[in-house]
Order: sequence, then C-alpha cells, then structure tokens
Amino acid sequence: MSPLKKILVVDDEAMIRDLLFDLLSDRGFEVTLAKDGRESLKQMEKGRFDLLITDIQMPHLDGIEMLKRMKKDKRREKVIVISGMAGDQADLGRKDILPVFAMLQKPFRVNRFLDAVAAVFSGPLKKPKKEGYWVRYH
Repeated sequence: MSPLKKILVVDDEAMIRDLLFDLLSDRGFEVTLAKDGRESLKQMEKGRFDLLITDIQMPHLDGIEMLKRMKKDKRREKVIVISGMAGDQADLGRKDILPVFAMLQKPFRVNRFLDAVAAVFSGPLKKPKKEGYWVRYH
C-alpha cells in the first residue's frame, strides 16, 4: 500500500481552504492548510509535500514571493495556482519561482480542479466516500 499523498493548501479565504480540504481529504489525501505564504513556509519546515495548491494574492507573504523562496530552498513540490486575479498569470512564467503545473481562475469548477490534481498524480481520483456528496462554489 502506497503512503498517502500530502497536499498543502494555501489561501487566505477560509471558505476556499475548507472546500479544498473536504474535496481532497474525501479522496484520500493528507491535507494541511495555511492561510498565507508565511504560514505555508512554516508548514514546509516540518516536512515535504507532494503538491502545493496556492492563491497568489494573500496578506503577509504573497504566492509569488512564497514560490520564489521555495525555489531558493530547492523545494520540489508540484504547484497548482488558484487565483481570482487575471493578471497573476503573467508572473507564473518567471524563472525565479518554482515552476507552476497548472493555474485555475477563481471561481473554478470543482471537476476542473479535481482534473488538475489528478493530472499531477497521473491518474483519475477516487470517488468521495460519502454518497450524494455535492459541492457548489460561486
């Protein structure tokens, strides 16, 4: 049996963090939450993650600066960016940040988000354990 994949979700919106926690943990992932880039770096000091899912616009330390520090520290997490700001995409190709695997614009469709996560791990995700589990995000 393979170990659980570890995912760090970083977003300053509690509703987004909670939604992604539920979606991912119901599919068998070990999920850790952080409310900004500074808190995420503290979580990363404790160990490695298989995937980082992050917003860009956050207080204290934004996503771009966080990805810059991760690259400097030679972190190897794959990255999915979720952002409500259209202009954030321009910064994601910079050479001084950790490479970004996928970018989703908020609000996003849950199935599109799950497809991006599945692509990171190269396979379809398990169905949720709960019957009749529906998620809607506006």
